[in-house]
Amino acid sequence: MRFDILGSLTVHSPEGYVPVAGTKRRAVLIALLVNANQVVPTTRLIDWLWLTDPPPSAALVIQAHVSVLRRQLEPDRPPGLAPTLLLTRGGGYLCRVRVDQLDLLRFQELLHLGARSLHRDRVEDAARLLREALNLWRGEPLEEVQHMPPAQGEIARLQELRLTATVLRMEAGLRMRQYGEIIPQLSNLIVLHPYHERFYAQLMIALASSGRRAEALSVYRRAHRILGEELAVRPGPELRRIEAEILADRVHNWRTDF
Repeated sequence: MRFDILGSLTVHSPEGYVPVAGTKRRAVLIALLVNANQVVPTTRLIDWLWLTDPPPSAALVIQAHVSVLRRQLEPDRPPGLAPTLLLTRGGGYLCRVRVDQLDLLRFQELLHLGARSLHRDRVEDAARLLREALNLWRGEPLEEVQHMPPAQGEIARLQELRLTATVLRMEAGLRMRQYGEIIPQLSNLIVLHPYHERFYAQLMIALASSGRRAEALSVYRRAHRILGEELAVRPGPELRRIEAEILADRVHNWRTDF
């Protein structure tokens, strides 16, 4: 069985797509998957489905959803045999999955391996691992439950992990001098994340290293304007250092700090 939650929820068995019907039932499965291999208390699942005024039967409703999910996810399990995917544990439920069964776990593993490779200057390995990690994303995380307040913290955490992977992937591209590939990506990233100074820094370095000094300085001016007008702050020391080196025409094996 394979589960994907870095986008809309999808479930696949060796035989093909497994439909999971019902908004609340899908939300229960998503809540268990985003906390894979950890016990999620029934009270927490109730919060996911009914933030206020849960019905008196809420715990029984959760139990019923889990029961249906067990039948859907393990249709060949003989009666009386304990489930292996959705387990009852100490006042809650646990979804037991391997790394290769859940895109979130695989993404986190690839991000860890990619960051470690980059720190060890195994840049090509890092670029491959980080690209593979980012390719797992099919849309916004936990797409179907974004309106549920208990999901907001998880969504923010996953978005931050995705941003970290993107920063590291661009860093690997800089070190490999893949300027033609990463300049368009970084140009888009500073539009999507206008307050993220690392992307400005990486774009300035890529442009200056490509002989596009004037454009690199224009990026600095853009960062200075946006940060000043919208946040009332100056660019940080890294951006100011890069600007000074470009002005002094000192282009040499730059890398951003991470």
